[in-house]
Amino acid sequence: MKVAIPLFRNGVSPRIDIADSLLIYDIDNGIVKGKETCSLTFEHAAQLIPVLQKKQITRIICAGCPQYFFRMLYFYGVDVVPGVTGDPENIVKQLIDGKFSDIPLNGFMGGSCGHRRRHGRGGKGGTRQDKKKSNQTILYEEKHKNKK
Repeated sequence: MKVAIPLFRNGVSPRIDIADSLLIYDIDNGIVKGKETCSLTFEHAAQLIPVLQKKQITRIICAGCPQYFFRMLYFYGVDVVPGVTGDPENIVKQLIDGKFSDIPLNGFMGGSCGHRRRHGRGGKGGTRQDKKKSNQTILYEEKHKNKK
């Protein structure tokens, strides 16, 4: 399995579509067989798809992913695990150790779903995602419920 972690200025990128590089791990039977950094230069996030296909990346672990891009990645068979922050080495170590649920999550979309909070007159703002599951959460849970 090849896992990619989008980077921005030497840390996990807050969103996939603003990453300046990908940290790619080749993991086989719980062992990191290889690690490489791939520099990214694209004008639109959709231009990342051919890079992922060429490198045979099957999973992206990231802090945030816009909804349109999440759907595009899902369509192309790339597993997206958003809402993950921290040290990339620690993230991969926990993934290998089967402790992926211990990685700190900031909510499914990592606060970067592309929706702005709106403040009305005297209101506190907020989004519907504060109250119910997003479509991405439902798709992710359905895809992975048989793997448990």
